[in-house]
Amino acid sequence: MNQQHGHTEGHQHGDRPATRQAITSASASSTDPSAAIRAARGLQEILDTQAEGYRRLLQSIDRQRDAIRAADLAAVPTIAGVQEKIIERLRALDERREAAGRSLATSLGLDPESTISAIVAGLPDEIGARLEARAAELRDLVVRARREQSVVKAAGDALSRHMAGIVQSVAGALSGTGVYGRRGRLRDGVPVVAGLDLTS
Repeated sequence: MNQQHGHTEGHQHGDRPATRQAITSASASSTDPSAAIRAARGLQEILDTQAEGYRRLLQSIDRQRDAIRAADLAAVPTIAGVQEKIIERLRALDERREAAGRSLATSLGLDPESTISAIVAGLPDEIGARLEARAAELRDLVVRARREQSVVKAAGDALSRHMAGIVQSVAGALSGTGVYGRRGRLRDGVPVVAGLDLTS
């Protein structure tokens, strides 16, 4: 490094304007506004799709809560299956969102792991405002979904304990008739009634 500096010192003054111009050109090419806008629109579309997905998830959680309140045990697994598909799609969208965010930050000349605030600051006002608003809405939807899922899980656990209590009570009552033994097992030679639905 020092030797090179000694050999080129006499030429530096004349080269500075050209060097400065080259740096400016490189910086401009690395932050192509049209590329950044395209990347921002791509990220916006992903956030829009994610927000819609979380709205659907919240709707399914509401249906699940209603089914649990009504003790409609047949509906709960069906709704859970729908939720699983929604969550699977949201996971895939989350991976796309992270990749799109890194791509947008890079197109703006920022660190790929930059925050949404830093990214928005580098975008035109209208595009940045839309992106920031959707990101904020998405955060709220995620928080709501987590909270609602926690409530529904607690309700489901309570229903499960309640149903287990009913089954235990029925088993205890039947044990007095000689159908069950002391440990709650069927006595040998006792006919079993198949298809008994304890939920109705």
